[in-house]
Amino acid sequence: MHLKLLEDFVALSKSQSLFRAAESRNVTHPAFGRRIRALEEWAGVPLVERGPQHTQLNASGRVLLSAAIEVLDILNETRATLQRPEQARARRVSIASGRTLAHLVLPDLMQRMQHGVPPFQVKVVTTTLNYGIDMLVDGEVDMLLCHAHEPIYEKIDNPAFKYRRVGADTLVAVSAPVAPGHPRYVVPRLRSDAPVPFLDYSASMSLGKIMRAGLKGICNTAQLNTVYESDLADAILATARQGTGLAWLPHTLVEQDLRAGTLVRADNAVNDIAMEIRLYVAADNPRALVRQLWSELERGVG
Repeated sequence: MHLKLLEDFVALSKSQSLFRAAESRNVTHPAFGRRIRALEEWAGVPLVERGPQHTQLNASGRVLLSAAIEVLDILNETRATLQRPEQARARRVSIASGRTLAHLVLPDLMQRMQHGVPPFQVKVVTTTLNYGIDMLVDGEVDMLLCHAHEPIYEKIDNPAFKYRRVGADTLVAVSAPVAPGHPRYVVPRLRSDAPVPFLDYSASMSLGKIMRAGLKGICNTAQLNTVYESDLADAILATARQGTGLAWLPHTLVEQDLRAGTLVRADNAVNDIAMEIRLYVAADNPRALVRQLWSELERGVG
């Protein structure tokens, strides 16, 4: 039995007219009559009393009507339940991001992207740059938020992907103070400079890649003695506050410390390492929500 026969039967019970029920179901009167007869054949008993003006359900019809309403309600609710995850997915955008950007940049960026767009959910996957790039290339996430600096990333800096510059920052050489305004450690420049304890990023982090590229010409890296390494900029920040070593940290992350004096610059500001903050997306991303958000960025919202 087709569900449409039960739906026809419920429509007939409401209108008590084969003609009006056929109209409500958008079928011809003869076709609707054949469908009611097909339901009676399935039930094995008459279900309606046909009169010149009205068509009423008989006792068997009323029993079947009760069951039909219950079955249709159960199936409609089940279908809605099954479709709910997919509907939620349609209004959710997934973004891979480094941990630092996830809490320093992404919240404000998402708030600005909400303008002109119906409400949507954001799923943030915090990861390292290499894994984030792979996730974007493999279609596991819709977007990638990352720091960027020459050299560019070959896997995603090509026509298959697009990016928007959504911010900028600098890596600042910082140290705990030995006295107010005076760093305990300074950036070594010469071979004759004493080794300096160094707080390093894990090799997989974008901040580490950018830092190492930017240190050429401004630091004698051979004199950096790594005493601590982490894939979390906040952990490096906390270690720097304790006076453990020299670190290069995002200005947005250490700005309050510099104002408070808990950290001080270990080099001149002209040697800060500039970097962009970029949001990447696959050029052929098929999702309507992602395309809509990207259009908002193209209009300058981001």
